Amino acid sequence: MPLTVEEMLQIGDLKDVEVLAGERGLSSRAVKTVVVIDVPNAGQWIRGGEFLLTSGYLFADDEFSFIDLVDSLAQKNAAALGVKIGRFLSKIPDEAISKANKYNFPILKIPTYMNHVDIINPVLSAIINTQYKLLETTETLRNKFLDSILLSKGVEDILNILEEFLNMGIAFVDNILGIRYYSRNSGLKGAIENSYITEIVNKYPNTQITIENRVIGYLIYEKEPSYLTSFADIAIREAQRALLLNYQKMEFAHEVERRHRDVFLKDLLYSKFKKPAEVFLQAKIYGWDPTWKLIVVVIYIDNIHKENFDDNLTNNSRSENEFSLSQKFAAYFPGAILTQIDPHYVALIPVKEEKSFTFLRNKIKELHQIISQSKKIDLVITLSSVKKDLLEAPHAFAECLETFDILRRTEQKPGVYSWCDLGVEKVLCTLKGTEMSQNFWRLILGKLIDRQDESSSFLLQTLEALIINDWQMRPTAEFLHIHYNTLKYRIKKLEEILEIDGLQEGKLRFEVTLAFMLYRLEHSKSLHNWPRSRRV
Repeated sequence: MPLTVEEMLQIGDLKDVEVLAGERGLSSRAVKTVVVIDVPNAGQWIRGGEFLLTSGYLFADDEFSFIDLVDSLAQKNAAALGVKIGRFLSKIPDEAISKANKYNFPILKIPTYMNHVDIINPVLSAIINTQYKLLETTETLRNKFLDSILLSKGVEDILNILEEFLNMGIAFVDNILGIRYYSRNSGLKGAIENSYITEIVNKYPNTQITIENRVIGYLIYEKEPSYLTSFADIAIREAQRALLLNYQKMEFAHEVERRHRDVFLKDLLYSKFKKPAEVFLQAKIYGWDPTWKLIVVVIYIDNIHKENFDDNLTNNSRSENEFSLSQKFAAYFPGAILTQIDPHYVALIPVKEEKSFTFLRNKIKELHQIISQSKKIDLVITLSSVKKDLLEAPHAFAECLETFDILRRTEQKPGVYSWCDLGVEKVLCTLKGTEMSQNFWRLILGKLIDRQDESSSFLLQTLEALIINDWQMRPTAEFLHIHYNTLKYRIKKLEEILEIDGLQEGKLRFEVTLAFMLYRLEHSKSLHNWPRSRRV
């Protein structure tokens, strides 16, 4: 930080200098050099930051020139004006005092016994010392931060270094991962740990850290740092640079690892390995213990509802999504590895002996909620059943894909779904697309499905609503927002078209339900965009 006028007046004999005007500018005006101005029109040579000295000789009989000089110096951001009073200039004009106070421009009374050299030498020495100290501090900080990054000490160590220089607790809120980090003595943890980022930024002094127009996080301070130390801005600037370098280092390392990991995971999930030993050998590289059981998790972002899905995501956005997801899964499930197989992400989560499937599912639900809220996106996560080792990963992956396919066809809401929780749909999946399945639903429902008139779609929706409501008529009528008698009429029409003598009989209901479920599994088009007022 530059030497202020206030700090300059603490040097040696300058303590005897009297402040005549502009006292409020002592702490804000910086001294960059010292200049003697016993020449006419001195104001035109000002560049800013000068402490100007005058004997007053030029202004002995021309107080208006002195007033104009004060006005010019103040507006050109000079540091201060030092005047010897008594020898040539008997007093400072009142108008000059008024202007100096208006612009917070210090006018200083230099004792008559003090030579200019007694002022110039110590002040210039102090300026040089301040600049040297500034450079030295910057270099010290830079080296400390660089060592922390090279030795991979982490974000907390960077915050600890900054805490030493600011003498207060610091926090860093990661905007990409949503993780909070704290310095050693930070009192912010209890205050911000469960708060939203916007709330934290609005409440506490902070510094935004960006890279390529992306906000990667915020440095959060317990107090306003500029009030505590003159070197605060240097320390904060170097900490910003260190956090950016640390982020780029992590991102680069993640990218290199990701490329190799993606090849391994895709080969594994698509059963391209010929030797089991090769699978376990490569898995060890990524920290996977061959004795671990596993579940496969597939994450679908904004894809359950196609209208919310952006097919034009940039590479940076996709990379950032994957980096964020990978870090979150690693934090929640140590040992987990993740890859992207468009349009979804696939994670292999180890199931260790002490962790039950229910525990892992609940943790995944917790993570689903955090990601959905922080990113404001629809998120569907499907889980496989527990498999004994990596060799069963392809089967687990297939379970996740099949689960999502069922969810898509039955239009379930975003959430966490497990293959283990599926009911009869899981059994019917084994029949989906087979000749037996197609022959069965065509035999039962073909006459209705093949009809081309407008009423057939309403009747098909009515049939689905009956099945959803367990064939109970009154709840079905309410579900469809139609009159009870209208529903009775539609059921009669269904019986006529399907050539069924009464849909009230249990065996017939079962056959119709089974046929409809098989049909729905093979056709992704929504059937229940329910009408609100139409009548058939």
